[in-house]
Amino acid sequence: MAVADRLGFRSGFHDTRFEGMSGFVVSLLFHLMLLLTLGYFVLLVGREPSGVVIVVTEPSDDPPLAVLTGDLAVTEPPPGPWDDRLGSVEPTLIAPTVPKIVLTPIPSSSESTPDAQHRPRSFQPRDLLLVTGSQLRGGGLEGRDPQSRANLVRTRGGTADSEDAMARGLAWLAAHQRTDGSWRFDHRGGACGNACGNPGSVASTTGSTGLVLLPFLGAGHTTDESQYFDAVERGLYYLTSRMIIGRHGGDLQEGTMYAQGIAAIALCEAYAMMRDESLRGPAQAAIDFIANVQHDQGGWRYYPGQPGDTTVFGWQIMALRSAQLAGLQVPDLVLARAEKFLDSVQDQQGATYGYMTPGRQPSPTAIGLLSRMYYGWQQDDPRLADGVQYLQNLGPSRTDMYFNYYAHQVMHHYEGPGWQAWNRELRDRLIATQARRGHEHGSWYFNDQHAESGGRLYTTAMCVMILQVYYRYMPLYGRAAVHDGL
Repeated sequence: MAVADRLGFRSGFHDTRFEGMSGFVVSLLFHLMLLLTLGYFVLLVGREPSGVVIVVTEPSDDPPLAVLTGDLAVTEPPPGPWDDRLGSVEPTLIAPTVPKIVLTPIPSSSESTPDAQHRPRSFQPRDLLLVTGSQLRGGGLEGRDPQSRANLVRTRGGTADSEDAMARGLAWLAAHQRTDGSWRFDHRGGACGNACGNPGSVASTTGSTGLVLLPFLGAGHTTDESQYFDAVERGLYYLTSRMIIGRHGGDLQEGTMYAQGIAAIALCEAYAMMRDESLRGPAQAAIDFIANVQHDQGGWRYYPGQPGDTTVFGWQIMALRSAQLAGLQVPDLVLARAEKFLDSVQDQQGATYGYMTPGRQPSPTAIGLLSRMYYGWQQDDPRLADGVQYLQNLGPSRTDMYFNYYAHQVMHHYEGPGWQAWNRELRDRLIATQARRGHEHGSWYFNDQHAESGGRLYTTAMCVMILQVYYRYMPLYGRAAVHDGL
């Protein structure tokens, strides 16, 4: 065959095949571009979000689903210096969709409980009102105002990331509120649908509800413009509905004085911040109960009238301080007895504390030192310095958030040279260990003796409050301190 003929053949064959290939190449290029686009989209979506979208569905009989997503719901802050972000450090989170319920308004104090001063007491009123000179001082709630909060985060060791983690924690807590307004340490019921692990076992619903209300109050969600105002109102309504009025006052224990102290703090802080008169009666009644069941030696334990232990004592003393901040009646004699209890468990002249006897134990020492600060020990007191050094040598716990909650407050208020390193270690660890996937997004859980009984709900509430340390209570010393008792 001639070359020309071969070329002509080949040329003809080539032309015919090219026409067929042109469609194939175009199709190939199109699908290749599509795959590249989808790949880029997957990589983009897989990046760590800076906010949280929470979608809560009604529980059903179907297998539980991960109804909390981790999608973006935040517009990134504008470029600029880091400090510029602190005016609006809390991310805009889409509020959880919770089942709608209709609640009867909280009855006014005249319709619910009589004024606290008219309830029978274990002690004579003249004894309770004796002037003893005992006072709890400082630690006001002014820092929870949005502007004050931003300034305190900026100046006292917080970051935009710590506020973001705090906000994610609040979102998880809000999504696990029950339809009756309560939270439960066994968080699996309600909208959660058993999708989160590590449930708690403590049965007290007043304890769990009060504990979860505290971080919402700490973030200032007490006005009707607040994102979680409805959740706070439902929780407060639940607490007041569970109170049992008796000869000692308003009983919120449900089995443990831990719950009484925690719930009383929530009611007192809510009244102090909201000035809702319907809360005054229940808050005062809860404080009356604490005062009237105090042991003669000044302490409190699991049940009314027992000799005290330091861990239960800590919640009661904070409840009494919260009552003072709210302008409620706190008997001087109760405060004087409580101070004597601290004397009975102190060691090294008050630098360290034991559980029920003098000792040198981490959590009791943190609680004892914080209490001493509220009783007015000065920043330059050598006993306080020795105690702070003991805590600083221990360092933040990797798992025990109960110890961290109290010790973090001591270190923050004291403002010693070890504060920055302590704060950075604990703050950054909480940011790094927060769950960021599935239904557990925004929560925490650590294997620890307290977490085993309190579960993921307890751990998350405690971690959120630790991250709020910069503004939860006003500093006790320094230029921003509030020294005068109410």
